[in-house]
Amino acid sequence: MTRLLEVLVAIAIVLVLAVLFAIALPSHRHIERSVEVGSPARQVYDVVSGFRTYPSWNALRAYDPKVQLNFEGPPMGPGAKVNWTSSDPRIGTGSLTVASDPAPVQDQQVTWDVVNPWKGTNKKFTIDINPAPNGKTAKVTMGYDVDYGWDLIARYSGLYLEGDPATQIQIQLTSLQNMLATFPNVDYKDQPVEVKDVPARPILFVSTTAKRTLDDVADATDKAMTQLQALIKKDKLTVTGPRITITTNWGDENYDFDVALPVDHTDVPLSDPVKAGQIGGGKVLVTSFTGSAAQLPLMRLVLKAYAYTHGYVFDESSEGPGRFYDELTTADPKAPDDQQSFNVYLPIQIQ
Repeated sequence: MTRLLEVLVAIAIVLVLAVLFAIALPSHRHIERSVEVGSPARQVYDVVSGFRTYPSWNALRAYDPKVQLNFEGPPMGPGAKVNWTSSDPRIGTGSLTVASDPAPVQDQQVTWDVVNPWKGTNKKFTIDINPAPNGKTAKVTMGYDVDYGWDLIARYSGLYLEGDPATQIQIQLTSLQNMLATFPNVDYKDQPVEVKDVPARPILFVSTTAKRTLDDVADATDKAMTQLQALIKKDKLTVTGPRITITTNWGDENYDFDVALPVDHTDVPLSDPVKAGQIGGGKVLVTSFTGSAAQLPLMRLVLKAYAYTHGYVFDESSEGPGRFYDELTTADPKAPDDQQSFNVYLPIQIQ
């Protein structure tokens, strides 16, 4: 009997010490990890303020390649949400939601509300973006915060944040870093980009190639325009919009492209090299600028980077209707070469 009492007293002492130790543990925990990325802050912000690119850089698939993801809410900003379902108990079922409190800070910080099997409440991931002085790189820090309150068992779990939570953070940051490295390194924060629906329009076009110089491209364009205008005049067609240039391949030395004019109809006899086709008829990214045609390749990179960071799908094959195209919208035909106006388009699919 005495031995039993001694055992019970020892157990009671251990339990009391365990409770006292748990009470002494903090009710709030924080961990963080950082990486350097060779991308402008706006690109990083656009990626982490929504979840359309998340399938490409999440940590969940490192645990369960078959994890199921689905999206809710707006594509970006407060309320954007990704849900997941997995049979792997390490990640289970959960969600991430771009928080409204605290609200995202443009190009600086985004907070995600976390729902998952980890113990605790008020679980949050906070992504801080600190651009370098040159604006071309940024330090990205992902922190995890959790409250345990008076859940003493949960407080013990806080001793293991350097385990699974820290591992997931590091996987996500490394995957984010790798994904961003594949995007064009252009800062589009000062270049307005819009998503628009454009109607389908019939066009006549001529395919051509030129050396990658302004003069050579201009000469090839003028020759193609002469061929188009001759057929349009012969068949008494009506031009319904500005000249369009459709990019096929911006190579190291040569530029392959189509020169096109939108017309009222194309059911006329065609003579080589003039062909008939269609442009538009769906969603596009579009940006506008006034300057030199030498800026057009940069604007195409801007649209490409914007599509990547927002999770828009586009045709990268340089074939068919998914190619970049631009319109010369200059009103004054005598405007200098560095004061030309353009609209630049990239057809996209929104999933």
